[in-house]
Amino acid sequence: MGCLFRLSGLFFLAIIIGLPIAIAMNAVQDVPALKRPGAINLQDLKNAQQLAKRFDPRLMSPDKITEIRATTRELNTVLKGAMASIPNVVTTVKVARFGILIGMSVELPDNPLGRYLNIRTVIASSSRGLRFYRLYVGKVEIPQQLIDPALRYALDEIVGKGKADPILKSVRSVKVLGPTIYVRFQPPPNLLKDIKTAARKRIQISSPKTVKPYYDLIEKLAAQYSSLSRVSLTDFIRPLFKLAGQRSSSGDPIDENRAAILALVLYFGDSRFERFIGEVRTAQQKSKRGKISHVRLNDRHDFVQHFAISAGLTLTGGEDTANIIGVLKEVKDAANKKSGFSFTDIGADRMGVRFAKKATENRSKALEFQRVLSAASSERSFFPTFTDLPQGMTTAQFKSRYRDTKSKKYRDEIAKIDRRIDAIGMYR
Repeated sequence: MGCLFRLSGLFFLAIIIGLPIAIAMNAVQDVPALKRPGAINLQDLKNAQQLAKRFDPRLMSPDKITEIRATTRELNTVLKGAMASIPNVVTTVKVARFGILIGMSVELPDNPLGRYLNIRTVIASSSRGLRFYRLYVGKVEIPQQLIDPALRYALDEIVGKGKADPILKSVRSVKVLGPTIYVRFQPPPNLLKDIKTAARKRIQISSPKTVKPYYDLIEKLAAQYSSLSRVSLTDFIRPLFKLAGQRSSSGDPIDENRAAILALVLYFGDSRFERFIGEVRTAQQKSKRGKISHVRLNDRHDFVQHFAISAGLTLTGGEDTANIIGVLKEVKDAANKKSGFSFTDIGADRMGVRFAKKATENRSKALEFQRVLSAASSERSFFPTFTDLPQGMTTAQFKSRYRDTKSKKYRDEIAKIDRRIDAIGMYR
């Protein structure tokens, strides 16, 4: 009898230990359920902008219900752009028989169970709020009574404790007609602020503590060069990457290079990138910035801005997004008859993209950047000449010469820019 009790105890112990393992083994899989979409293009970005403009969350009042209307193609375009900087996650939205099918494939770190976490959920059409019809994690279907508590827990963890309930209740109805999804939505107060706060915590690409020494160094150099009529960005790059090399002796060279680039972005590009870092600058530094109009690349200050902002976009949004935003700006410049469409500017943009990408690609490349740039005597060490490229074209002139951004003639100009960048060894 005692033996029987011992065997029974072992059996139940095996169930307690083995059941979660069995579920985990079926939840994690060897292949992704979704393929990564192609690179984001100019039309993708325009579609996403149009959708964001149509339903700007800043204009949605918590005192009334707003109907959000979008096709699955529009939603997938937005997701494509939003996820471009997260290479291990793929998402998609489809119309399913009972409502909206949302899929996600997440590539996991090395583990004995499998490489991918595949999640599928169906949001049912409903006139009574948000209703989840099915939820699968790999091969495992989550019981319906557990879906809502799990979702509330996840939202509370992501957005903030106590935020899940008002967010879920804000969805009043979901309807699907053909490829179009209609959601009636009454946002809770402070929703946008809560989401921004949560995003800053989870999309932080560096820390104020890491970036600040580089920002302070730039500020010191700017004061030193303020009396000059012109100064090359090289005179900032060289000491910055020398400092990065010194700090890498006890730190990660990739992190140090990223911090150095972000300091350049904040000072010479756009201070709004600080949202992805945290408070780097003191109140005094925010209110007073030194002279920067005399800082040049190819003897042009606007190249410094193009270079810095594109580098920042690469670190925060990915290579494809950064390149497309650069092209979109030139298209707008041509239409507004300001500076016109300029391949010179695109050259500076693509240079910023490649600089940020390669300087943070891996440990070996990060150290190579530090070694080369800390001894740079001229711009030629990291920045080729672009001033001879076509520039200042109106929309009509651009169409006459290149037709559009898909033409062979346009692609040839981009290839010419990339060849000049490739000619600098550390970018290959």
